[in-house]
Amino acid sequence: MRAVPESGAWDFGDFPYGLELLTMPPVGHAKATTYLAGKTSARCDADLTTCLLEDLLDGRRPAGLEAPQDDSDERLFWFRWITGHQVTFIIWHLMGRLLEEQPDEGIPDPDVLAMLEAYTEGYSAMLLYSGSCPRSVYETLIRPRMSLQHRGFSGTWAPDFTSVRGLFRGGRIAPWIRSAEAMGLGAALAANKATHDGIAARLVPGGESLLQQAMTETAVWPPSERTALLYDNFFMTLRAPVGHDAITAQLLRRLKAVTWDVAVNGFRPLQGDDEATPETLRRADVVSCELRFGDIVRQVGRVSADRLRERLRR
Repeated sequence: MRAVPESGAWDFGDFPYGLELLTMPPVGHAKATTYLAGKTSARCDADLTTCLLEDLLDGRRPAGLEAPQDDSDERLFWFRWITGHQVTFIIWHLMGRLLEEQPDEGIPDPDVLAMLEAYTEGYSAMLLYSGSCPRSVYETLIRPRMSLQHRGFSGTWAPDFTSVRGLFRGGRIAPWIRSAEAMGLGAALAANKATHDGIAARLVPGGESLLQQAMTETAVWPPSERTALLYDNFFMTLRAPVGHDAITAQLLRRLKAVTWDVAVNGFRPLQGDDEATPETLRRADVVSCELRFGDIVRQVGRVSADRLRERLRR
C-alpha cells in the first residue's frame, strides 16, 4: 500500500493519466479477510483511508495538472476506460458484500438501501465516465483492443458482476420494489439501465457487440474461469486475498484521480463531437447523474469509508 500522498499533487500511476493494477478478491471469496500487507495494522489502514477520503472530499483542482499533450485523445480516454471499469468492479464487489449479508426474506434496513442506492448511482456515473469517449475513439482504440484480447470479448465475463446480477437484472429487487423504503433504489436502478443502454447505443449504433459479431465467425466462450482471466487481464485486475481496507483504499485512490481528471478536462473533452445523443441519455435521471457526477463520486467515497470504519469497530 502506498503512503498517503501529498495533498494537491497527482499521485495515481507513474504519471498523469497513467494506470495502476487493481487487486480484487478471488470470485467466491468475498468475505476474505487476509490483508495484502500482513504487517499493516487495521489502525494504519483506517488512518490511510481517512486521509484518502479527506483528499477526495477536498474539492481543489490538482496543482499543475493539464490535459495530455501528446496523443491526448488516446491517453485520456484509455485512462477513463480502464480506470472507470476498475471503479465499477469495486462497486460491484462492495454491493455484493452488502447483499450477502441480507436475509432472503424481507426488506433491508433503510441504511442498507441507501448504500445500495449510492453504489448504483456510482455505477451509473462510471458508465458515463468510461463511455465519454467519442465514437471515433471507441472504434479506433477501444473496440479493436478488446477484439485483440478475444473476438467475442464480452461484459458478461466480468467476474465481480456475478454477485449483483440478481439486483441489476430484476430478480433480487422484485420483492423490495413495492415498498416505499426502496423507491430511491428502484429509481437508481432504472436510471442505470437507461444509462447502460444509452452508452451502448451511442458507441455501437448498429447494436452488435463483439460477442454477437463473433457468433457468426468463431466459437463463443460462455462465462468461465478462462473468460474471467481474459477479462481481468484486459482491465489490469489481479486476484488475491485482499481485505476490505485495501479494497476501500484502492477505490478512493481511483475516485480522486477520476474527480481530478474531470475537474481539468471536463466531462466531454472533445467539444467538437457532433454525434447524436440517444434518447435514453436525454432522460432527466440520466442527465442528472452527469450533472451530479462529482457529488455522486464523493458520496460513494463517504459510504465506502464509513462501511470500513463500521467493520473495524466490530
